[in-house]
Amino acid sequence: MKEVRDKSETSQRQREIGRIRLNDNQDIVVSIVDNEKLDIRVFVKSDSYTGPTKRGVRFYLLDDNWTEFKKLIDQVDKAYQAIA
Repeated sequence: MKEVRDKSETSQRQREIGRIRLNDNQDIVVSIVDNEKLDIRVFVKSDSYTGPTKRGVRFYLLDDNWTEFKKLIDQVDKAYQAIA
C-alpha cells in the first residue's frame, strides 16, 4: 500500500489499496482518503499528463455508504454471473 499526500492546498492523506490495469495507459485505482473516504478513480499515463482523472467516484465510508456499496457490488456480481 502506497501513501501519497495530495498536492492541493487542503492536503489529504491518500492510501492506495489496489489497482486494476485497463490498458497500457490507464488503471483504475482504489484508495482510502483521510481514513474516511473511498476513492475509485481512473489514472492515466501519457506524455503530457500522468495522474488521476475526473473519472471516478469518492464517498464517505462512515455514512452507511459502505454497506450500500457492498450490496451494489453483490448485485453487480450476480448480474455478471448470469451473463458469464
